[in-house]
Amino acid sequence: MLSKSIRAQVKPMQQTEASSLGVALANPDFVRVWLTGLCVGVMRWLEILAIGIYTLEATGSAFDVALMYFARTVPTLIGGPIAGMLVERANQKYIYTGGLLLMLALSLTLATLSVNGALALWHVAIGAVLAGFVWSLEHTVRRMIARDVVPPASIGKAISFDTGSQNATRMLGPLAGGILMAMLGLQGAYILGAAFYASAVLFMLGISPTRRLTTGGALPFWQGLRLGFRYAWGQPLLAGVLAVTVVLNMFGFPYAAMVPVIGRDSLGLTAEVIGLLMSSEGLGAVLGALVLAATVKRRLYAQLFAGGAFLFLAMMVVFANAPSFLTASASLLCAGIGLGLFAAMQSTILLTVAEPAMRGRVMGMLVVTIGAGPFGVLMLGALAEHTGAADALFITSSVGIALLLLVFLRWPQLLRELR
Repeated sequence: MLSKSIRAQVKPMQQTEASSLGVALANPDFVRVWLTGLCVGVMRWLEILAIGIYTLEATGSAFDVALMYFARTVPTLIGGPIAGMLVERANQKYIYTGGLLLMLALSLTLATLSVNGALALWHVAIGAVLAGFVWSLEHTVRRMIARDVVPPASIGKAISFDTGSQNATRMLGPLAGGILMAMLGLQGAYILGAAFYASAVLFMLGISPTRRLTTGGALPFWQGLRLGFRYAWGQPLLAGVLAVTVVLNMFGFPYAAMVPVIGRDSLGLTAEVIGLLMSSEGLGAVLGALVLAATVKRRLYAQLFAGGAFLFLAMMVVFANAPSFLTASASLLCAGIGLGLFAAMQSTILLTVAEPAMRGRVMGMLVVTIGAGPFGVLMLGALAEHTGAADALFITSSVGIALLLLVFLRWPQLLRELR
């Protein structure tokens, strides 16, 4: 039996664990950061699907669809490290608000061009590139703000809840995108984007200024960047998380670029149903991540992260071979559960394990590893031109599973309990 003194210590710990999410949700600043993420996340996935359908209808080429997705994601390679360093030099709130104002202006411009019948594919491509730069602020700035506005005891569950809610946008965005494309065309997506980005700006302006994460002054840019790489590589768990992120972004997540192609050419679906299909993954991600937000224990962070990554890639193999809408939707639902585990634990592990002075740089490294995605998109798109989208996805996902197993062998800390 536990002694009275031990029981007295255990009970407050249990109460703190159970109430930590409630503490975060009672914080007005955290709620504003969370709502901002919802607005931006919905528009990201809505635009990705809408632009994919628009490009496919305009060119009929799977590679062109992949190329447009590439334009949306490749700026993270540059924007991530820059944003990671900027958080040491400027107020995080104003960095992120500036990005949102750029997206608001961009949406208004593209909506005006579309309404007047003057929108061209190159306009859409430029918009995708600029949106990619702003998206690089998601992990390096917005998540840093979310972490800083809650008490230390609430960080794990607060970040898991925020990530789970972000996964909900993977469901809502495609649903809205498919409907808008069927009813209004691409102009509807940009008009809605202007409203969402304006709302996000208002939410961010209501947040208290966050502290600058410096330790005696910011380092020169390239010196700080090299230090971030060396630090992340020298921490086995951090290095393993970043390696898994590279594998999934290069061999798993590019599947989103092929959903319009597989939906139309392999499954014979309309724009609305393609949006419904793509939203299945988001629904699964919500189920996985929100359960984590309520129940996750720190010691299981790494194992849940690794298991989620493997489940996602395995379900991509199933999706590539799906003979019907129901099978495809079910496989994406299960893939989404894996994604929910992976995504919720990804930022949580990095923000928990990294030293406070290095968090900005580590999150910048995360965005760099996410930057492997554009090259995976190009590879998948080029392969789809020769083998078809479904066969190309099967090949890349299978390679991803093999590489993931090698990562687990190299960094076994991913399969162990976190101390």
